[in-house]
Amino acid sequence: MANVQLNQLLRFNLCYWLSLALLDFVMMVIWWLLTPDYRLELPYFLSKVAMIALEILISSGFIRWSFARQLPPIKVAATAAVMICIYTPLSNLSWLVIKEPGYFLPERLLSELDTTSLPFFIWVLCYLTFWRYQQQQSKLQESTRLSQNIQQLELQALQHQLNPHFTFNALNSVCALLEAERYDDAETMSEQLSTFLRYSLSKSPDSLVRLADELAAIEAYLTLQKTRFGDKLKVVWQIDDNLKTQQIPALLLQPLIENAVKYAVATRQQGATITIQGSHQQDQLMLEVTDDGPGSTLVPDLSCSSGVGLANIRNRLKQHFGDHASLAVLALPTGFQVNICLPLQGSRG
Repeated sequence: MANVQLNQLLRFNLCYWLSLALLDFVMMVIWWLLTPDYRLELPYFLSKVAMIALEILISSGFIRWSFARQLPPIKVAATAAVMICIYTPLSNLSWLVIKEPGYFLPERLLSELDTTSLPFFIWVLCYLTFWRYQQQQSKLQESTRLSQNIQQLELQALQHQLNPHFTFNALNSVCALLEAERYDDAETMSEQLSTFLRYSLSKSPDSLVRLADELAAIEAYLTLQKTRFGDKLKVVWQIDDNLKTQQIPALLLQPLIENAVKYAVATRQQGATITIQGSHQQDQLMLEVTDDGPGSTLVPDLSCSSGVGLANIRNRLKQHFGDHASLAVLALPTGFQVNICLPLQGSRG
């Protein structure tokens, strides 16, 4: 980041002085067009070029020096004032040597100090403004980077911190099926557990996956949970098949399903029904996870059972889709509903 900022400052400096040189050249051309007897002498022109080169050299060195030491604005302004006092005599000296070599007077070295210092004064203001802007942008980018790192860590926790009780119960259920010689059921359950673990551990948290893949992992998870809760867990699927090729952030719905199992199914003797819906409205993909559990009589832990909060899910949606995606949570009298809205990608083939 530091090198990028320094290069930007140096480019700004070069553009500034070249712009002044271009303006000076245009004024010389206009003067030549309006004054027929005006003659552009080569030594004078070369002195102008030399002074522009000197201005670029001095200011570039100053930028490198002040940038390396991270000088505060007051010291930058003070050093620039000293730089002006050095530059003005050099500028006047070149002019006296070329135009009036016979009339050299030492006191004339500081003449026109106000005129020659004006470009540097403007330059200092622009430099400090640009430098301050870069500092603010750098802090903003650093804050964004830290926020993304925290989010990445949370998502990695979602990947790797599988509920040990869930895994233990699933393996025990497989063993129980084997002991009962229900080999086909044991094989089916092992396949579901393998599907869920493979998906949870292999998908990058910041990647996009097909909706069909996310739903397959959720179906495997719910199948395993059904061995624990039996008829207490009921699932209703209302997914438009044409939407299953749509891309969504990996593990987007999984925490919501786990939350519904934890708060709606596990807390009630009669269990609950989880409804998973997927539809589209115009150019928007609408995903809904609804349960008919305690609803508004229970305030759920918004960190979700997976350890990843709804705010984090919102951040993931914003990271991928900006302001075109949203998440809303509704506490119903007979359950909770989470609505996710995100843009359709391409055709729904």
